Amino acid sequence: MGATITARWVADGVLHSDGLESVPERHNGPVWIDVRDPDEESLLRVAKRFPLPPLAMEDCLHYPQRPKLDAYRDQTFLVWLIPQVATGDRLDFHEIDVFLGAEHLVTVHKSDVPALDRVFAHAGAHLERGAEWTLHAILDMAVDDVFPLVDALSDELERIESIMLTEAHPEQLHRLYSVKRALVGLHRVVGPERDIVRGLARLEAFVEPAAYMYFQDVGDHLARLADAIDINRDVATGTMDIYLSAQNNRMNQIMKHLTVVATIFMPLTLISGIYGMNFRYMPELAWRHGYLVVLLAMGAIALGMFTYFRRKDWW
Repeated sequence: MGATITARWVADGVLHSDGLESVPERHNGPVWIDVRDPDEESLLRVAKRFPLPPLAMEDCLHYPQRPKLDAYRDQTFLVWLIPQVATGDRLDFHEIDVFLGAEHLVTVHKSDVPALDRVFAHAGAHLERGAEWTLHAILDMAVDDVFPLVDALSDELERIESIMLTEAHPEQLHRLYSVKRALVGLHRVVGPERDIVRGLARLEAFVEPAAYMYFQDVGDHLARLADAIDINRDVATGTMDIYLSAQNNRMNQIMKHLTVVATIFMPLTLISGIYGMNFRYMPELAWRHGYLVVLLAMGAIALGMFTYFRRKDWW
């Protein structure tokens, strides 16, 4: 599938959505260029109309990138990741590369991004306010999409924790490791993105004062996500400790039972060993009831020792 370039702009109160060449040369107002499945040719076409930094263009062609914010003289480039759960337990990410200028916004992505699709539906209202407001809408939607994922991981941790408290199984430990890996992956993304939003809020050249508080609000949402992720990581660590403690307690209980059994059989082994020597002049060997008496004595010793261990709560 080749690259797709869609230009959106508002003229006379009407939203226009067409190819890059359809944007009027003397259009006054913000223009949103969206590039899907980018290649070098498509980015060069955009760069002819809206000059893009070469280093940033190179980043757009090499996926994946880490979240970052690069400030240039005439625009700002940022990389934003939106986490999602892929097939199974693997955590995957949507990547959006964004160029923000005074009157243009360029978004570059490889696959369909639900947050972008929702902003597309109301692109006219956002573009009428400005390019930075459109970017705010994208980031706000992207951050909101992370909350259900964190909540789902939190619910899964609670379920695993309740199981660990009653009956721990290795498959639950495997699931716990998967959840913890997902939390670590989220932590690596949310932390840098919080710094990106803080940096954006301070860009007076591209973010008007009225939008400052709105970007700060996105930063507050990311701070809430970071706190929730940290809490869940602590819960995951505590749950793992519960599992290990349960396994140790179970092993100690098994060893205690085996020790009791071995201790009970020690005197019985001694008696059977003595009479197993079969020396010629052992008086009990010729006694008619000797075998029965020895068996009864061994049974009484075993029962007495077992009763003693039960009273001591060792069994």
